[in-house]
Amino acid sequence: MGFIFLVNGLNWWWKILPYPSLHDPALAKTPPFIQAMIDTGFMFDVVRVLEVAVGIALLADAWTVLALLVAFPISAAIWTVDLFLISGNLRAQVMGWAALLLNLFLMFANWNIYSPLLVFRSPGKSSFWSKGAGKS
Repeated sequence: MGFIFLVNGLNWWWKILPYPSLHDPALAKTPPFIQAMIDTGFMFDVVRVLEVAVGIALLADAWTVLALLVAFPISAAIWTVDLFLISGNLRAQVMGWAALLLNLFLMFANWNIYSPLLVFRSPGKSSFWSKGAGKS
């Protein structure tokens, strides 16, 4: 997954793969959502910087838990765009599912680290409201 994110992120600035890059003209078949992000002048660049950072972190096995957490919204967006906006393209379907399933698999493999994030309240701690703070 780190390699996929790194190469796809870098492909935006340096043509590595036969996918559209920064220097290519806009394609007629580019989904409007993606084109709007490109047209902002910075939004798509931010996503690509995050992809490169996540790719490097995963390949270096550094900050893996954080990298997977940052990668999840990107993976979910890739899956959504490839599944719903680029329908009928087998490559898009495979890449969309691969991005999402790889991310979910790696997060599940680290479930013991992520599970405390899903606790409503810390055990043994009283809430802000139960102490009377904020009540008049």
